[in-house]
Amino acid sequence: MTKALALLLPLLVAAQAHAYSRSYVPTASGDGPCLFWRVRRIPFTLNQMGSASAGRSSLDAARASFQVWNEPSCSDLEFVEEPLTDSIEVGFDPEARDNTNLVVWREVSCDEVVPDGHPCLSEGGCNNLFGCWEQSPGTIAVTTTTFSTKTGELFDADIELNGARFVFSTVDLPLCNGTPDTVPPDCVATDIENTLVHEIGHVVGLDHVSDPEATMFLSAQFGETEKRSLEADDIQGLCDIYPVGRPTATCVNDSVAVQGRGCGCGSGPGTGLLFTPLLVLLLAGRRRGRA
Repeated sequence: MTKALALLLPLLVAAQAHAYSRSYVPTASGDGPCLFWRVRRIPFTLNQMGSASAGRSSLDAARASFQVWNEPSCSDLEFVEEPLTDSIEVGFDPEARDNTNLVVWREVSCDEVVPDGHPCLSEGGCNNLFGCWEQSPGTIAVTTTTFSTKTGELFDADIELNGARFVFSTVDLPLCNGTPDTVPPDCVATDIENTLVHEIGHVVGLDHVSDPEATMFLSAQFGETEKRSLEADDIQGLCDIYPVGRPTATCVNDSVAVQGRGCGCGSGPGTGLLFTPLLVLLLAGRRRGRA
């Protein structure tokens, strides 16, 4: 059964006993089971175009971001790269054999390319039909996951990055002068690794935390590169969920539907970049899961 849901979550998460926070299946009565991958080898696929502003270096930066999550020795979860693809379509189709965990840059806003009155403007899915950025213009990236609400098992995770509004960079220095949409690519603007290491944390099954030093902290400054690496809290979360030689830490309840969930990362007032969680609407026939 497929269930569509669009809901904006509160920005801050409740304090927890541990310093990391897991993502959960949302339910009417509260959080359902926590999200997890049953497999320990998770394939990912990069769209071959990469970022228009950062060029081919964007692909290497994306690979480095996944490798960061492969490094902790206390976990045997491993991201494995698949061949580059020209696919631009995110979402999960249970009938397809070629579902991919895709990373893709959207270089144009849907407002600019979608014809007036097109059904996708109200129903969603313009991003897949027109290869455009469908989320808020102030959102840096969105991670959409498909999972079982009965068990929390993840089936698919796709990351879209907002190249329509943000200039992405891969260099270390200097810091750019300007705004996120006007700076040149040869200085530190919206750093790709800083963004993707955070987004991959959502792929793993982690949510935002209140510790400003953690990679999964809910905000980042323009030009920031500190979140290219994991902090102790992030590593603890990864290794508690996927410990070497031990079962994956899961939670189970009696929910029965399947939903798609996304986490968007956006910009707030001024130069601060604000990470805001968002549940992304499931598209009939495009983003579907299994009970």
